[in-house]
Order: sequence, then structure tokens, then C-alpha cells
Amino acid sequence: RITLKHGGWRSRQHGDNVGVRDSWGSLPQELLKRSTNLLNPNFAEYEALRRVNSHWRKAFPSFRDGSFREERPWLLYREMGSRDAHFYDPVRESLHYRKDPNLERAKFLGSTLGWVVMSNSIATHRREHHQTFLYNPFTSQRFQLPLLTIRNSRNESVIRYGVLTGDPREDNTYACLLADSFLHNNLMDIPHAHAPNLQIYYVAKRNGEWDQNWSVTRIPTLNHPICGSTIDSISPSADKISILLWRHSFDFTFQTQEWNVSMTQENDPIDWNPFHGQSFDQIKDRLQISPQTLAIIGTKTDRERVRNNTWGLNDGQSVSYIDGVWVEVRA
Repeated sequence: RITLKHGGWRSRQHGDNVGVRDSWGSLPQELLKRSTNLLNPNFAEYEALRRVNSHWRKAFPSFRDGSFREERPWLLYREMGSRDAHFYDPVRESLHYRKDPNLERAKFLGSTLGWVVMSNSIATHRREHHQTFLYNPFTSQRFQLPLLTIRNSRNESVIRYGVLTGDPREDNTYACLLADSFLHNNLMDIPHAHAPNLQIYYVAKRNGEWDQNWSVTRIPTLNHPICGSTIDSISPSADKISILLWRHSFDFTFQTQEWNVSMTQENDPIDWNPFHGQSFDQIKDRLQISPQTLAIIGTKTDRERVRNNTWGLNDGQSVSYIDGVWVEVRA
């Protein structure tokens, strides 16, 4: 018999060798062979389980039925560098648990359309080589991006954030990495006294393959009064990427490789935060964690923007440091 506890599947046996049987039906052998853990299946295995009979259909939600589509993003989080991942569904107030080797020793950089952009290393020091990859936590698909090498030692950078302009399974999608040369300050969270020196590294997918060479552009901040400010958001679309910074929108178009800078509204009307107005202790209770620091990267969709937030010590050196990213729910 299978019971559901806090949104994560747990097994419970009564008597000798009591498993999933009776009205639940026998599971297909093919599914048994390829499943990583039937007591905690991934989303790709949900559909196979739903086809067994009506009991399984009721037990597992379906993307095709619209159970998860067009709703709030879910929060993917874990202790930094750990493979023990948690998925928080803010609509149903449920938690899902999973051991995911793709997350081990990797760092969240951002997400777009259900795909998470990640770095192979959780290190935050300036360096020459950066290896990144794309990961879909719902289907466990993973794509390695080309190695980014910054050959000029004076421009060695820290990769802070990453976004996509579309579905990485399709051509004409760009992967973008936002970098800066600050040693400690993360411009998403901490204002800097000088105009920020920010770069965007980007690479395109064409004819089913990613280009091997990254292109780079610098965000034209020097001629605008944005000292002492933080980045409000990074918003990708099909043909451009927009950076909101101190009431300015910096828009870069990939085809023309041109920047357009314009004034924006002081308050972004697209803002959603399920933890708004809650204390750090209340958030920890909802997520069933007890860290010194919780840092969450927001995501941008066509419907809403989730802002970055950091609670706790905010120094990146905490013994107990939980990092997470809001992920749009897509198969």
C-alpha cells in the first residue's frame, strides 16, 4: 500500500511482503525496469502509472489533463550542492522529495519555461573556465552547454544568472549567462557604489546543435545614473533579453546585436511572491527546512515575474545554506 505524506511518496507495509496489488493492479514490467524509484517517481513516469487503471489515474496528476499547466511556478530547492531535492507546489501547499544526481555539486543560475540553467560548480570566485548545463526537473532531461572560456585574465568573471529565450529542444533558442567581476557583491541582492560592469555571454542552438563559441556583450550602464542600485529582473523573450535596472530597461536584440535603453515604470506591475508578508520562520515552516540562509532565484514567464529573495545571514558562507529557483511547470 502506498500512502502520501506531505506530498512525497512513502511506502508502508502491513504483514509480510504486502506491496502494490489488489485493486491497484500489477505494474508493467517495462516501467519496473526503467523506474528509478516507484515510491518517488519522476514526472515522466507519472503518465505510465496513470495508464495502469483508474486508481493510479486518481493518484497521479497529469500534465495532459491540465492539472499543472497554466499555474504558479513551483520552487525547486535543496541544501546548496546537495542531490536531496525538494519541490514545493504553492497552489496545493504540497512538497515532493527526490534524490537527483543532476543537482549534486551544481549551482542554480535561473530558469525559463520549465528548464533550469545550472553551473557545474557551486564556487563563486572569479575564474577563467565555466561549464554550464540545462536541466528539466520534470522529465530529467539534461543538455550540456559549450564550455565558456574567458581568456583575458582581467575579465575573469563570476557567473551569476542564466536564462533561456525558448525551449532548448528547438532551434534558434539562446542560452544567456549574466556575469560580473565583483568579488563578493551579487548585484541582484546588494547595491554597488560604482556603475556595474556586467556582461552577457550567449550561445545559440542551430540545426539541432549548440554553437561551440560564446558571444559576449556588455550592458551599457556607464552613461546612465544607476550607481547604488540592484538588478530588478532579467526577462528573456524569443529574440531579445531585457534587464531592469534602476528604472531603466536595457534591451539587447540578438540578431542585430544592438542595445536599446529606455526609462520604465518605477514599480514593476508583474510581481508575485507566495511568501509575501511572512517571516523567515514561517517560510521555513512551509518548506520544512531550518537553514541560516535561504536564497531563491526568481523566474520570468509570460504571465508573471517572481523576484529574487534572500532571507537570513545573506553572506553566502552560512553553514546551513538553502538555495532554490522558481520553475515554471512544464513537461
